[in-house]
Amino acid sequence: MIGIALLVLAITALAYAINWAYNRSKYWEKKGIKCLPGLPFFGNYLPMVLNKKNINDIIEDIYKAFPDEPAIGYYEFITPRLLIRDNELVQKVLVKDFGHFVDHGFEVDEKKNPLDYQLFVMTGNKWRAFRNKMAPLFTSGKLKTMYDVMTEVGNGLVEYLDKNKGNDIDIREAMGLFSMDIIGSAAFGINPGVLKNPESEFRVTGRKLNDVSIKNIIRIWLIFSFPKITKTFGFSFQPKSITNYFCNIIRNAIDYRKKNEIQRNDFIQMMLQLKEKGKIELKTLDSSDDYLKNELNDTSTETLEITDDLLMAQALSFLLAGFEATALLLTYTMLEICQKPEIQDALRKEVMEQVKLNGGLTYEAVRNMKQLEQTIKETQRIYPLLPFLTRVCTKPYTLPNGYTIEKGEYVYIPVAAIHMDPNFYPDPKSFKPERFAEQPKPGTFLPFGEGPRMCIAMRYAMLVVKYGLAIFLFNYTAKISPSTELPVKFLTRAFGNIPSEKILFNIEKINEQ
Repeated sequence: MIGIALLVLAITALAYAINWAYNRSKYWEKKGIKCLPGLPFFGNYLPMVLNKKNINDIIEDIYKAFPDEPAIGYYEFITPRLLIRDNELVQKVLVKDFGHFVDHGFEVDEKKNPLDYQLFVMTGNKWRAFRNKMAPLFTSGKLKTMYDVMTEVGNGLVEYLDKNKGNDIDIREAMGLFSMDIIGSAAFGINPGVLKNPESEFRVTGRKLNDVSIKNIIRIWLIFSFPKITKTFGFSFQPKSITNYFCNIIRNAIDYRKKNEIQRNDFIQMMLQLKEKGKIELKTLDSSDDYLKNELNDTSTETLEITDDLLMAQALSFLLAGFEATALLLTYTMLEICQKPEIQDALRKEVMEQVKLNGGLTYEAVRNMKQLEQTIKETQRIYPLLPFLTRVCTKPYTLPNGYTIEKGEYVYIPVAAIHMDPNFYPDPKSFKPERFAEQPKPGTFLPFGEGPRMCIAMRYAMLVVKYGLAIFLFNYTAKISPSTELPVKFLTRAFGNIPSEKILFNIEKINEQ
């Protein structure tokens, strides 16, 4: 009897779950919002589960389904999401009506996972107060100081490439080593030295950050799709072994600096100032610091307790986020210019001219390389590292079609699909840096986000990428190795554009010393 009762109970529970999932898959239909049909439990993500499409392709299919709709419904597994596709509405969500969409919508338990409580996931006034404290690190004056340290790493990149010229060079690996050394040295003063020792523990551990194992992919999607549940169970963005390793390195760097009374204008110094003085001195801005003015002129009296864990979380965020993002942007830019020798030659000419005008590959020289910056932006358009942006509604907001987004509901901004929309970028699959000789339409170019929550370190990232490309173009010509399969394929299960195979280059030195 007990066995029969349990069987009946199991069948009843299963029937209830199926009925609930079916009703859930009709959510947008009941709301009167157009959407692509979703399957129970899988929503619109079955092709990704079956390893047939990546998230970029799925979001682009949804984006194209109803071209006249400002917003489209879809299903992230069992969770209804609203995709904002109209660029004017995108601009309202991210900028003009930002007060309704302040937060990214991630749920973090500060007690269970204090090292996950990073600026990116902070909410409301806590986010505003802490961003205000971090903004001075990214003024032009601070960037110029950090650039001096970058040049030492640049010399290490040349030595690494010199050793490997004549062979097929895995350019993603080379740029990964470069970005690790740059971020570690310029921002933290920890000198990882991975260009000289590519198999060091630092590099091996850093590679694990981008492990696309099924276990890691499932964890990330659970955090995205079920933030409240994952918060309850204490899910973390990264395995504890990785965060503990890098935390120990950062702590040792801080202790060494304190003990030896060393001061540098970098991230570590900023953290020490926050901890010991509770404030950071605000430096005078120049005209290129406009994007920081809202933060630096903020008169809010909001306070936030500065704990060791809070500072360590920000350090980890800056250190870990920059490794892969910088390396991939460098890799894809070089991939494109190597397929178009005329662009590579034009960029090299600009680099040579600026080096001559400024007496070397100086901060001013790199800053003045306009064509190079346009080329990087075109790469970001075609290969955005984030396929979409997330925002959670913090105050009810009514769309032009009359639908009201309630507090707590999520909206997604389809970055990759917008970047490939021919209405904004004619012939979107063609690589044309000249597109960015002028500013694109608002709400159509979003590699770093937009509005108050745009990436605070975007100018630092751009400086690193411009410098890496400039030193490469100054010293080498490059061709894609015949061993590289084109077009490049991407991992379908990865979050973002991650190449599935090595991208190999043949390089030749042009400036023998």
